[in-house]
Amino acid sequence: MRYGYLGPETTFTHQALLQALAVMPEEFVATVEQVPFTAVATATTDLLAGDIDALIAPIENSVEGGVSGTLDVLAATDSITIIAEQIVQVTFVLAAREPTEIADLQVVSSHPHAQAQVQGWLRSNVPGADVATASSTAAAARDLAAMSPQEGRGRAAVCSPLAAEHFGLTVLAEQIEDNAGAQTRFVLVTREGRIPAPTGADKTTLVLQLPHNRSGALLESLEMFNANGVNLSRIESRPLGDFLGRYSFSIDVEGHIEDRRVAAALRALHRICPVVHYLGSYPRIDGARPDLREEFADDTYDEAHAWIEKLTGMVTPQSSN
Repeated sequence: MRYGYLGPETTFTHQALLQALAVMPEEFVATVEQVPFTAVATATTDLLAGDIDALIAPIENSVEGGVSGTLDVLAATDSITIIAEQIVQVTFVLAAREPTEIADLQVVSSHPHAQAQVQGWLRSNVPGADVATASSTAAAARDLAAMSPQEGRGRAAVCSPLAAEHFGLTVLAEQIEDNAGAQTRFVLVTREGRIPAPTGADKTTLVLQLPHNRSGALLESLEMFNANGVNLSRIESRPLGDFLGRYSFSIDVEGHIEDRRVAAALRALHRICPVVHYLGSYPRIDGARPDLREEFADDTYDEAHAWIEKLTGMVTPQSSN
């Protein structure tokens, strides 16, 4: 089994993969090869081609919101399925090749999402430094460690404590994130099309495209969730890319597709939306169960279905004459 992740080693995505593997049977983990990628889109292409069996990717950050690169890749194909999620606590350090005065730094590099989460600290502590973009926080640390002492003078990386240690960097400052307790959510994706069994504490992810020529289409779609007691835990708009003003909506809801209320909502959406892209139902990592009113329990839907079946069974067949 080959599992892809946004590399190199020690990225937060790699940490999420290690967390996912930690809860799997040891005999399975022993057969897993961890494959680093430079981009989620590249990993997805290899997943669809069969070169890897699964990938893990960041989908949401508690500070920055949705990770657009992952959201767009997931929305672009219906051949992959989310089967699990992981949450990683995010903390950053400022690291250099050798002990350096922070005031002497000229360039600080990191991934754009990390930059956004430490921009206040950087503005206050290294206002004169240029901020450079790296493909990942670990790549920023790795590239800095690979420089000669002369090349690395005046440069630093924003990365995880694990990356700084792994690549032998000197930590100049710890816990430099602007929001303590920040988290990033990751999803584990396969191409098998198998949906994990419901646990009672589940999440379902989908992408909607709305009728573009009907006013109130978004409200109409949201009412389908409300009418069935389905709570949304995330909704984000993403441009379709064909022309301005056209958007899809990436949505997480509480519940599993086998829950009657979730299935009823998806049936209704399938009727009114030109595209309903189902991405998967999977266990919530926090184990939280929805607080349902009695009318949204499975038994209530089953009773209503049986009642209609009984009534339709009483309908007199039309005469063939």
